[in-house]
Amino acid sequence: MEGAREVLRERDPNGPVVSAVLDTVTDRRRLVLFSWITGLAGRLGLTRLAALLPGRLGWAASLAPPGEGAAFRGAERPDPDVCLFAGCIMREAFGETGRATVRLLERDGLRVSVPEEQVCCGALHAHAGEGERARELARLNIDAFAGSDAKIVVNAAGCGAHLKDYGGVLGADALWSDRAKAFGGRVRDVSEVAKPRAQRARRPLRVVYQDACHLAHGQHVRAQPRALLRAIEGVTLVEIADPERCCGSAGIYNLTHPDISRVLLKDKVRAILDAAPDVIVSGNPGCILQIASGLREAGSRARVIHIARFLDDPDAAIAADP
Repeated sequence: MEGAREVLRERDPNGPVVSAVLDTVTDRRRLVLFSWITGLAGRLGLTRLAALLPGRLGWAASLAPPGEGAAFRGAERPDPDVCLFAGCIMREAFGETGRATVRLLERDGLRVSVPEEQVCCGALHAHAGEGERARELARLNIDAFAGSDAKIVVNAAGCGAHLKDYGGVLGADALWSDRAKAFGGRVRDVSEVAKPRAQRARRPLRVVYQDACHLAHGQHVRAQPRALLRAIEGVTLVEIADPERCCGSAGIYNLTHPDISRVLLKDKVRAILDAAPDVIVSGNPGCILQIASGLREAGSRARVIHIARFLDDPDAAIAADP
């Protein structure tokens, strides 16, 4: 599919919205500025006001990341047990998720390194048919993580699926294909690495685990997140109807095809509300933003958070901003 999209993009270049998104995620200074602006708008209540506007502008505003405190800044360390792929949007808008991921791994006795030279994974570029840019980013990341053979832990399902497939991304490149396959073999979702811990939630919680498409279908990771959640005393894990149906986020699909995306979102929100959860947990930032938007529109006060934050501290996560 991505190969076909690359051919189509040669005939019909991406529009200004898609191009702006792709340029932003690969430019750290631009992404920092974007995160600061959206964070300020959220604190001033402007994002919620803009979300009331009709059309694509209001829809896009409803999906803006609220920000989780300061951006994530990890440290590169020698002789690591695991290396963390910090991502681009994850690093800037989901800072607390990054810190929670490191705490989870370190509590399991792992030495965590965050290579400084890493860049955007290139998944959005590949989805949008920008194949050459996706391959360029893949080569940069392979070099960035070449300092060790440690597992590469990812806390964004979309990034993880793409990183695991670097062997396919660079499969036609004789100089890089072997290195790309070896790199992909090192990649693990955080739920594949974290160990169940005996802990207890302050009060009983009904929790829905949202299967991100890139985790369930792309990486075949389904049981591990549920096992981690069930290990927490006081948590009741409740399944929803058709749990692996897409929420409509799908990278930037929600921006390029908002009408279909909103139909998918309404179906997902209806299934979640039928389960009456206190918390919705997911392993992908796009799903988190999409579902939070749908729940707000439906008048629900249920929280939507990343699984790493919930596992790090279920009680603190309840108080987190949706």
